[in-house]
Amino acid sequence: MNRRFLALALVLAFAVGALWGRYFDEALRLLPTFKSTSTVSGDPGPLLTLTMRNIAYPREDPGREQWAQSYAQRQRVVQLPVEQAALILIDVWDTADNFSNPVVQERTENIIRTTIRPLLLAARKAGLFVIHAPHRPIGEDGRNRSPTLEFRQPQATSRQQLPRLVQPGPSWPPAEFRYRVKGFGQFARFTYPAYMPYLQVQGIHPLVAPVIGKREVIASKPERVRRILTKHGILHLFYAGFNANMCVTQRPVGIKNMSAEGYNTVLLRDATLGTEFDESVDGQRVTEASILDTEINYGFTALASELESQLGRIFRE
Repeated sequence: MNRRFLALALVLAFAVGALWGRYFDEALRLLPTFKSTSTVSGDPGPLLTLTMRNIAYPREDPGREQWAQSYAQRQRVVQLPVEQAALILIDVWDTADNFSNPVVQERTENIIRTTIRPLLLAARKAGLFVIHAPHRPIGEDGRNRSPTLEFRQPQATSRQQLPRLVQPGPSWPPAEFRYRVKGFGQFARFTYPAYMPYLQVQGIHPLVAPVIGKREVIASKPERVRRILTKHGILHLFYAGFNANMCVTQRPVGIKNMSAEGYNTVLLRDATLGTEFDESVDGQRVTEASILDTEINYGFTALASELESQLGRIFRE
């Protein structure tokens, strides 16, 4: 009797379970489908397919004695969501600069006109976040908001005295030594006065003038840039601007610092130029050295032309 009752109970349990499973599945089918809006774990959205380059050890280290030979330049094809990326333009200036080599000036203008501007236009169309990161006070119209020539010129003192406005610093080294004035002028890296205003900078170049909006901002202070990147879930930073070995790498929101914070930093090697001088300009030795330095120490390099092409594909789709 007990065995028959147990068998009947099992049959009823299986029947109820099957019936419940049928209605449960049907109920699930009728529920609305929600996609995660997370930019890290949800639907990534449109993907950029890019060739990135860096210099690194091989997977198997051949040994300490052969460390120099173990470095190699490598390329890899990666895919990353456009929503997780940003284009950071550093110091794409409109200048009246009489100090640079004329060949460098011409190359800079050509890069802005033929590479950075088309890339910026493609970024806007495809929804790639754009951060203009000039290191000077710049208004939303992109023009320089620094003090006027009349206000700043008296500060360009000789190396016989401290500038009128001395930046705060530690008590040691002394301010006179930090500014290389008085008896320390012989150690100055430059021959011009202790404080020379950037009078030649008029603002952001008009060909890449900011169009402020939800996905395009002017921001150069690290705290604000971090808030923007966090808010929008951005992990990959593409860098363009000038100069590759100075501001693009060394500024607070440049490649060096942002790489140290864990971001994937990518220098667009056809959208920048190093601080070339008369002896280096022919072979662009400073530019090449800056590219290699980024590939060894900080992240990757890629081509702005390829990024522009991928952004165009996303826009057309």
